[in-house]
Amino acid sequence: MFMRKVAVSLIFYFISLNLYATDTGREAQYASEIAVGIAKSEVVWLGESNNRFLALYSESEKSDFNRTVILLPQMGSHPDTDPLIYALRRELTKHNWATLALQMPLREAGAAEADYFPLLPEAKQRIAEAVRHSAANGAQSIVVVGHQLGALMALYGQANEPMQEIKAVVTIGLNVPETNSKNAQTIELIKQVKIPFLDIYGAQDRKDIVASARERRIAARENKQYRQFQLNRASSPYWNDQDLVVKRIYGWLSHY
Repeated sequence: MFMRKVAVSLIFYFISLNLYATDTGREAQYASEIAVGIAKSEVVWLGESNNRFLALYSESEKSDFNRTVILLPQMGSHPDTDPLIYALRRELTKHNWATLALQMPLREAGAAEADYFPLLPEAKQRIAEAVRHSAANGAQSIVVVGHQLGALMALYGQANEPMQEIKAVVTIGLNVPETNSKNAQTIELIKQVKIPFLDIYGAQDRKDIVASARERRIAARENKQYRQFQLNRASSPYWNDQDLVVKRIYGWLSHY
């Protein structure tokens, strides 16, 4: 009886561990899809052994490699299926920024946004790996740009134990979820960010994103380098305003 109880406990223990880890099968499927349409020179594998994950690298058009934007796509996507990240990945290289778009941790297809909150620490580890890789390859200015859930991942990564190599954060469609998850307390995370921070959202974005805009500004009032920009006609996920988003981000990066 005792051994049976131990066995059952172990089963539930490992099940619980799996709930807080990426869906490796889904990541492998995405990697196969990417391999079909992406040049091999753009595919980079980061991390070690069983924790390796895929990223897509695009070199800047000018030769001096010293600036990199790390891109984090929206929930459940890969670096080449999020159209906004797709556009940023290519367009920023024309302005002398190399880009490194990361495969972020995944849950099973159809999982809710809240199901991803336990994966935020794993997302932070991936950002750290991307930062180390970029710095080791000569990047002196590193910026993290996240879209929707990727925006929350970017914020979480820099708020908890900030990485000195990261010089700025850009969030696109950052929401303030109603959740008890300690990982996803957006307002408290914003208060911890001290570096340049651009908060972009659409006037017709998700209701929770639009409704929390003022609350986000108040949370960031101690950060003199925080800016919030509303895209007047845009709705999530900004299909018709990609050029404007790229222009706004590039202009802001040039200023800072």
